[in-house]
Amino acid sequence: MQALLLTREFRKTQGHIHYNIHPRHIIMNNTLDNFLRLNRLLLSSLGQWPQQDRTSKICALLSAVFFLASQGYFQTGGMIAALCDPPIFMESIPPVLISVMCLVKFINFNYNADKMKRLLETLQADWNSIDDEEELEILNSWAKDSKKTTIMYAGAVYGSMVPFMLGPLVPIICKFIPESIVPSNSSIASARPLMFHIEYLYDIEKYYFPLVIHSYFGTMTYITVVVAIDTMFMVYVQHACAIFVVIGNRLERLVDHDTIFFNANLDISIDEPYKRMIKCIIQHSKTLEYTQLIESANSVSFLFQLGINMITISFTGFQAAMKFDRPDEAFRYASFTIAQTFHLFFESWPSQRLADESARISEYTFVF
Repeated sequence: MQALLLTREFRKTQGHIHYNIHPRHIIMNNTLDNFLRLNRLLLSSLGQWPQQDRTSKICALLSAVFFLASQGYFQTGGMIAALCDPPIFMESIPPVLISVMCLVKFINFNYNADKMKRLLETLQADWNSIDDEEELEILNSWAKDSKKTTIMYAGAVYGSMVPFMLGPLVPIICKFIPESIVPSNSSIASARPLMFHIEYLYDIEKYYFPLVIHSYFGTMTYITVVVAIDTMFMVYVQHACAIFVVIGNRLERLVDHDTIFFNANLDISIDEPYKRMIKCIIQHSKTLEYTQLIESANSVSFLFQLGINMITISFTGFQAAMKFDRPDEAFRYASFTIAQTFHLFFESWPSQRLADESARISEYTFVF
């Protein structure tokens, strides 16, 4: 009978599940603002922060679109123009594929901007609605983990590009080194390296410095797209994990501190454990809606990213295996393969944690 009452009450409430998010002058408290500061900075630089003011959003977005489009044109055009030189053409394919994957991320985040904003507002509303110290500590713990992961991921991705970005600076640095150490006519000092091949598209000798400067801004924009969007996805997923842990904590305390009487005649208005159970069910339903929103905002993008990742990993892995007799080239392709495998892992890991925390709720219900 109690189970029937519980089901009936849940059905009454289920039809009215919504987030009740209202505009606020102060959107997040200082703690949450501190945890999201780096994510906000990265997304704002691309004009993608959901709550960014209109003027800065438009300026940052136009800047990002310019560098993404022009860099994509140079890379793709350079690859096509190098069809007459098979080694250069093959070497140009992985960077182009990676750029396409970055564009998929960027376009998807723009297309689903409303969903991304709802996810952020729900996250903020959850923080503002919880006042229990133990539950706030759970949110803090997961938020700290998200911030730490964001910093580590950003450091790894930006750091991995340092060797590639130093290449064009070598000839410039050589000019400040005495000729007795590095002669001005040496191959190192006279080289004109770029981060990607466009020698068949433009006269490098004539436009070298403008191309170098543009390639730095373009590469940094592409890297920022990867770091900003991947880490924000991770933040959303980790918050859902935290709420599942909060629900589990509530169920655990319900059993530890309350005696549940299965009395069919007990008045619901005075049945406190029953009320708490209903609140847990409602919160669980809201969290499931939140996870479904994460999925709907990212599933199509992940489909394309996974496909591009698999093609890139297969291609670079094959090239590395075919060039064992040339260790420098084999290492370059192997590094691409490792980087893409790491990226694939980072996109899968938060989702696996979410699946684990969601399934763990059942452990707390077995006692009933």
